[in-house]
Amino acid sequence: MVEFEEDGDIFSVLIPVLADDYDIDLETSENSIVADLADATDALVIILTKEDQSKYMDQLDPEGFSAKELQDAYEDFTDEDEKGAGQAMLAGISALYQALQEVDADHVVIVTVS
Repeated sequence: MVEFEEDGDIFSVLIPVLADDYDIDLETSENSIVADLADATDALVIILTKEDQSKYMDQLDPEGFSAKELQDAYEDFTDEDEKGAGQAMLAGISALYQALQEVDADHVVIVTVS
């Protein structure tokens, strides 16, 4: 289990920024089950698969990102200057990276953010 200490709302910006700016699309596994889980829990739900792991593990290494770069991406996406958003996004990337490490051939990881 991965704990995330920042405000989970940051994922509503982080996930599309990763897809648009870094070509890391973690929502490709989205299907009716994910939609049902999201509706039932009123949360963002992402399923990380072995395919996601093989495609994005290296790209999601937090060492490849900077808080400044992510702060700029946050501001571009939201048109808001939110202090600490880059650091929160970097923490989100670290959490996703850690979760992706838990995936194996027989198990997926379900990420829920409420």
